[in-house]
Amino acid sequence: MIRKTVLITGGCGGIGSATAIKFARNGYNVALTYNTTDPKKTENLIKSFGVDCFSVQMNISKEDDVKKAFSEVISRFGVIDCVVCNAGIAENEFMLMDKNYNEISNVIDVNLKGTILCNREASKYFINLKKGSIVNISSILGVNGCACEVVYSASKAGVIGLTKALSKEIGQFGVRVNAVAPGMILTKMTEGFSEAEKEEIRCATSLKRLGEAEDVANAVYFLATDDASFITGECITVSGGLLI
Repeated sequence: MIRKTVLITGGCGGIGSATAIKFARNGYNVALTYNTTDPKKTENLIKSFGVDCFSVQMNISKEDDVKKAFSEVISRFGVIDCVVCNAGIAENEFMLMDKNYNEISNVIDVNLKGTILCNREASKYFINLKKGSIVNISSILGVNGCACEVVYSASKAGVIGLTKALSKEIGQFGVRVNAVAPGMILTKMTEGFSEAEKEEIRCATSLKRLGEAEDVANAVYFLATDDASFITGECITVSGGLLI
């Protein structure tokens, strides 16, 4: 059997790992990129489903790293069927006027520029194949914005703009581009929220619960598959109906 292959950036974090496992459960070989997190634990989990897993270190904001990672994954598996651009960082909650240049640049470089670089590399590859799916991870903050997380909100709004524009550019080649905008998801990135803050968000959520990484993984997987073959340029919000 010829297995499909998914490339997931930031594949060792909460959402990245859950997404990798979702694809592995469904028979995909999985390529992970990581920057500083040790990928061994995630690799072992993925291989337990009887599929192959390959990890490559990559700084998503570095053009040469992105090109090298794609080349290594294609060399290893022979093909990529889907690219999930998940790698991203949060910012400390301060007003924009209190942010220094380096803090601003770091968030934009990773969350927006890095996602653009990965989309560019995926586009080159998929256009030649005349097929493929790109799924970008945005955020509910990219949809609604959030005070004291202005740069993060802007970077994630940019990901949605990228998704919509690129879908128009490469749809004619049979390539789909979509995004997922998670709400409050219980991962390492949200560990800094106090219990009181989490409870406030839970109460402001229509489903009266906080999200799990698997909730996001399920949406990503759907968009990657043929079940979503007539969906492109969309941003699916996975927030449980967050009202704020």
